[in-house]
Amino acid sequence: MKSALAILAICASFTALAAPAAAPSTTVRAGDTLRLDPTAANVKRVRAALHAARSENDKIDQIRRLATLYSRSNASGMNDAIVSELRTLAASPSRRIARSAIYPLAQAVGAEETIEILLRAKRAGLMESEEIAGELARALRFAPREQQLRYVQLIAAEQSRYGVDVMVSGFGSNLLDPMLPETRQAVGELLRRTRIDFPRAAASFGYVDAIRYAGWLHASALTEQWITRQPYEVTVMAHLDDPETDPRKLIAYLGTAEGKELMARVGRRGPLAGAVRRASGYADAYPHSLHVKKLVADIVGTWHKLPA
Repeated sequence: MKSALAILAICASFTALAAPAAAPSTTVRAGDTLRLDPTAANVKRVRAALHAARSENDKIDQIRRLATLYSRSNASGMNDAIVSELRTLAASPSRRIARSAIYPLAQAVGAEETIEILLRAKRAGLMESEEIAGELARALRFAPREQQLRYVQLIAAEQSRYGVDVMVSGFGSNLLDPMLPETRQAVGELLRRTRIDFPRAAASFGYVDAIRYAGWLHASALTEQWITRQPYEVTVMAHLDDPETDPRKLIAYLGTAEGKELMARVGRRGPLAGAVRRASGYADAYPHSLHVKKLVADIVGTWHKLPA
């Protein structure tokens, strides 16, 4: 889904502007902006502030700033120095400092070392299964294709719903195309084992639940297309046509950009009539859910534009 699950990310990103081009000071004050240009001068400046920090909170602030200066292009020429600093901090006796360094360190090193760092953090009690799986899922798209199968297997081993949510965020051909066939097979098996359900209370329709389900269905259909050559529309329509499918799931998927694109590809109202009718019935049953009624009205409007 197009950045739909960004709200579930563990690590916050930091935004602001760089310092002016004057000679850098040796400290970074609390009032300084968080986003700095990735230059060697700024790396040195933040490292100096990190070493001078007296409180744990100040040190964590500087770790976060330092992490923003790492770039895959190594724009500062200081990536090795940043990684070295993060390695030292990840071994800190302070749990908070170690955790603050482990996240950016795991994202900055090679695929094999990423796994080692995360599993070591789990053994040390610094990270839980949900966090491990989430970070592995986040790193999956950057891992060499020869390593991706192991990443997927480790995500599955953690039995983490969050890890699957992160994996399907931004899921698309750009992730699947380069994968080895056995990796795609493992992704498909993982998705089939981690179906999404809404809460038992029928009146409950949460946007996070909706986003999670729509992302899962989109990723499942794309993956099945690769594994079995079954067209994307066939997989999705099988879910939409199933009378046992929770109508909230119909609303969740059809209300997304992917849902609108599917309706356009199907091209006629007839095949979608049952799903749209059930979605409308749900909205009518809970008239006080104004956000649901608005979403369903949009779905119905898109459906009506199709030829009969």
